[in-house]
Amino acid sequence: MKPDSIPMAQLLTRRLAWIALAVLLANLVLIWAYYGSDREALQDKVVERRMSVMEAGLVASDGGGYRIGPSARALFEAHPQAYGFALLGPDDAPLDQANGDLIPADALANSRFADDWIARLPDGASQVVVASHLVGPVAADLRLVFVARDDPANLLVRALLSELVGHIAVPLVPAILLLLGANALMIHRSLGPVSRAAAWARALHPGARDTAPRPETGLKDIDDLLDATGRALDSLTGALSAEKRRAAEAAHALRTPLAALTARLDQLPEGEATTRLRVDMAQLSRTVRQILASAKADMVAIEPGARAPLGAIAETVVAGLAPVAIRQGAELELQRHDPVPEIAGDSEAIALALTNLVENAILHAGGHITVTAGPDARLSVRDRGPGLPEGDPNRLFEAFRQGPEAPATGAGLGLSIAARIQRAHRGTVTARSHPDGGAEFQLSFASRK
Repeated sequence: MKPDSIPMAQLLTRRLAWIALAVLLANLVLIWAYYGSDREALQDKVVERRMSVMEAGLVASDGGGYRIGPSARALFEAHPQAYGFALLGPDDAPLDQANGDLIPADALANSRFADDWIARLPDGASQVVVASHLVGPVAADLRLVFVARDDPANLLVRALLSELVGHIAVPLVPAILLLLGANALMIHRSLGPVSRAAAWARALHPGARDTAPRPETGLKDIDDLLDATGRALDSLTGALSAEKRRAAEAAHALRTPLAALTARLDQLPEGEATTRLRVDMAQLSRTVRQILASAKADMVAIEPGARAPLGAIAETVVAGLAPVAIRQGAELELQRHDPVPEIAGDSEAIALALTNLVENAILHAGGHITVTAGPDARLSVRDRGPGLPEGDPNRLFEAFRQGPEAPATGAGLGLSIAARIQRAHRGTVTARSHPDGGAEFQLSFASRK
């Protein structure tokens, strides 16, 4: 999977969110355009809201009359040049007012032929909005007159925002959130079979014996894809097994004539030609061994319940390679951190991986070599040679890859074999130049109790 890829459920949910946002913005633009192009409709909303506020602030006075309470008068006290009102009683007698000089005299005259009205009067380059509305108890026969000569309190903007909230935020936003939540849940549940299929396919390894059974998704298209993947894996496993078998058979077939040739070389008289033949024979023998080991590395299958004691494996490998190190003039040391855990793994395969690392250290670096078991589920090999070559250390684990100073006694398969064995154990193999000189290779495993 690419590092920058995202789950399909997240992608679909994100796209639904963008669609919902687009719908929300479209509604916002439509309402803004409607009220922005119809100023009179917005003024009607302002008058309606202001009349409601003032009617709610209507209080009865001690003398039996009525007046507008302090909470509803704040606007008029803050902007005496822009807003005014008058509360008229029976026969249009004034009971209360604020900034009454702003109100045209005609608006205070008897206007009972219409209970509610709004007028827009020219005032030079601007416009004066005057409105009348019956308020209070019917028996009180009260009329409220409101006038706005300007809008320093931004009542029009507030009315527009109120309409946006009333038409979008209150009814639309909860519906969109509910829809997004329901769709996200539906998408997640619908793509569950895809995730299970991907997990199954990700766990497949050609040649593995413990392949998990194919999940049943209940979706025909996905089941067909899984079936095709299974058949392709079976074909690949068959081809890989045949290739491994041929390589192993060829390596086994070569071991007998190589042993015979080695015995005959020992019968030849010593000399430069004989020495060179022995070197060539050693190179050929190690190449055959590595081809056989490579075939085994690809056939590693961890049986259920198999345990691999890492400490004992390290002791066995060091003891077995000690004579090789002595012949090459190298020195092997084993350091063991107790306790070294057991892991679920194939002891023979892990020993093969460690053997290849130690052999590489003997042939490439020589000198003092330290094999360390632990701490935790780790095996490491450190030499005191020139260190790793320049470049990406991970490329050392490619098959047939050899460093510029590598001796001509191998085929460049040792580190590749170790890497494949580690993959079969769900572990890792790493290489680095040690801070105190030389190189260090480490096999890391998942510790299991």
